[in-house]
Order: sequence, then C-alpha cells, then structure tokens
Amino acid sequence: MSMRPNMKFSIIVSAVIIVVVPIIIGFYMLNKVVDPDETMVTRTEVSPELITIKGGFADSISRYHGYYLSHHNNSLFIQIKGSKLPIGGSKDFTISFSNTYGSVDEIYLLGPGNSKKKIWSNP
Repeated sequence: MSMRPNMKFSIIVSAVIIVVVPIIIGFYMLNKVVDPDETMVTRTEVSPELITIKGGFADSISRYHGYYLSHHNNSLFIQIKGSKLPIGGSKDFTISFSNTYGSVDEIYLLGPGNSKKKIWSNP
C-alpha cells in the first residue's frame, strides 16, 4: 500500500516546519538586544589601553550572548545581546576590549528603540 503523493508532500512539509520554526525563533531570541533597565553594571574601568565592563541581569533567567559596540564624538555605545531562554550564555557578563578610541568621555548602554542609560562618565 503506497501513500498518495499529496499526503507524502504534506508529511514532509509538516516535518520541516516542526523542525525549522523553533530553530528560527530560538536564533531570534538569542540575538535580542536587551533593555538597559534589565541589566546591572557593577564595574566600569577605562584606561588608555583597555575598557572593561562587568555586570549581570536583573532577573534570574536572562542569559548574556554578546554585544555590539559603536563610537561617536568621544562616547561609546554598547548594546548587550541576551535571551530569556536559559540555554547557553551566562547570567553575568564581562565585556573587555582594547581602547582604540583615544579619549572616551562617556559610555552608554543602548537598548531597543530609544532606550539609553549612562553607565560611566570621565571624572
């Protein structure tokens, strides 16, 4: 007894959807820029050679998955990538990179939309 071609096609399409859709949703959720109010920065160090930012998330489920960095007019802007999926990543983060920007006056965390939080200013 053989399956009809339409039924085989439907089964294959259903199987692909069941596998692919959760993967796409997972990738989207793992690379989401986090709102600055959801983070706690515990330490920021700026030297002529190195910039280091340490912190964590305000809730117990969020996980750190990287960051984006931009520079404009002696200010640094950092977007922290995280997810609400307790898969991979860590609850705390340490962001450390070479100071190739020269004089840095301020560092901000940027979130989705227009959310922004100053985490350091040059004393």
